[in-house]
Amino acid sequence: MHRVMMIVLMAVAVLAVPAVRASDAVHFDALDPATYDISRESVVQLLCQDPDSEQLYLSRAVVLDARPGERPDFDVLLATRHALFGPSGQRHCRIRGVPEWRGEIVDVRSGTPDPDNATDFSADWSILRTRGRLPDDVPRMRVLAASGEHRGELSLLVRPVDRAPCDVRQPPDYLPDPNLIVHGCATRHGLSGTPLVAQVGDEPFVVALHVGRSLTIGDDEREELGIARRLSGDFLTALSRYLDEQASQ
Repeated sequence: MHRVMMIVLMAVAVLAVPAVRASDAVHFDALDPATYDISRESVVQLLCQDPDSEQLYLSRAVVLDARPGERPDFDVLLATRHALFGPSGQRHCRIRGVPEWRGEIVDVRSGTPDPDNATDFSADWSILRTRGRLPDDVPRMRVLAASGEHRGELSLLVRPVDRAPCDVRQPPDYLPDPNLIVHGCATRHGLSGTPLVAQVGDEPFVVALHVGRSLTIGDDEREELGIARRLSGDFLTALSRYLDEQASQ
């Protein structure tokens, strides 16, 4: 049975186990320039159309290495939930710039938002499958499942090239969810679903997806914080199960 290609990073070692204690501290390292330039090609534009208004929504998704060493006739991607669902329900989505027979999204698994929480960052994730396989020259990423207190810097894979690392920040009191990463990356509308990536040795790994921003207002100061959904919890479990399902077909 296929297992999702992921590692769990602890303070002193990389282990092939599904969880670590909450007290384990994790240090992130941003990508070096060469690794960044290659890795950013794994990010695609996701174009979604509302079923009622026909309005188009543009966001980002990252292509995964779903079956290492194989060439399946489809691709698995990670994106945000809010890109694929609106008030009218699920939107019709495709990868921008590739033919429908390749880039149409034909299967979706998403988080379930809290009905009492209009901005449920923790549920803002989706796992997608394309109708066909994207071009072979698209890099396919592996994921890093990390638990515990975070330190260091990450890279946000954006175009045009912006290799500047962004820091991992202490979450404010109103964002206690351990499944979220608060970051200082420069973002804008349309970048939801862009991966935050860490480098382990010479290899890049997806750590989280950018899902939105939060405004902190203090005494005579205001600060916008980037919010990312980590590869952890129900997101990680759903991804592992989904890849197992695809491998058995």
